[in-house]
Amino acid sequence: MKKLELNTITFIEALERFSIRLQTQGASERQVSSKTNGVNEFLHYLEQNSIAKLSQINQKLVSRYFEYLRNRPLETKDGTMSTAYLLKHRESVLRFIEFVMNQQNEIGQGQSGIQIRIDKTEKLPKEILLENEIEVLFNACDSSLLGIRDKAILSLLYGCGLRRKEALQLEINEIDLNKGRIHIDKSKTKNARDIPMSAKVQQNIEEYLFNVRNLMLDTTSELTSFLITERGTEMSDSALAKMMERLSEKVNMGKSITCHLLRHSIATHLHRNMTIEDVAKFLGHTCLDSTMIYTHLKNEYYG
Repeated sequence: MKKLELNTITFIEALERFSIRLQTQGASERQVSSKTNGVNEFLHYLEQNSIAKLSQINQKLVSRYFEYLRNRPLETKDGTMSTAYLLKHRESVLRFIEFVMNQQNEIGQGQSGIQIRIDKTEKLPKEILLENEIEVLFNACDSSLLGIRDKAILSLLYGCGLRRKEALQLEINEIDLNKGRIHIDKSKTKNARDIPMSAKVQQNIEEYLFNVRNLMLDTTSELTSFLITERGTEMSDSALAKMMERLSEKVNMGKSITCHLLRHSIATHLHRNMTIEDVAKFLGHTCLDSTMIYTHLKNEYYG
């Protein structure tokens, strides 16, 4: 949709300040454009409904707006907005409302009191790896240098539930073997967290760190990235994807092994014995809505 023109000066100025805040927080140009366009559409809706003050934004008004979005026909093809679009739009609107409220009161992310329920059925992961399949996957990593490294990668993605980017950006000084935990500073949500390592995960991490990584590195290298290639270079996104594809073909269990699948799997397994709040903390979620999918998966797979 083309950017809709705003006429209310208060709205225009607030949107400009919001854009500047996103930039100072380190958002990419694409993220700034996406979020401001989403908020622009929301503010235009307010104008069309005779709302001229930001203080008039409340739960009832926001709920009505998203009900309108759900049912609004698409301009270029048949149907209505996808769940993915609605989720992105919700993120933009919630962050804007928090920004506006924070001009008067100190509130954090997720503390606006506004809730926007989106049916996530379309985006739910359709499958996870069961515990026995996880065991098969780990056993597929042999005792070679690459096998030991790959097992360490699985330990990060499944054992610690790291996001793909978090694993790739992990530095060796963020692994505390004395306390048995990993510190994630570069998080998708900008919120740092500490993740405990099980004894087996720590054993896999240590074996790679002390017996493999140093052999892959050039003796003069000062590379601090935890994950590296066999050539001693920092592991890229594509290299990690190829490694997962290779493992997927090796175990041949009829499921495409991806970083996200491993994260979904550990979250579902943990939720069998942990509260959804504890699972959210483990995963680094700032909003429980993002974690509720694991209640669905737990019920689907384990009853």
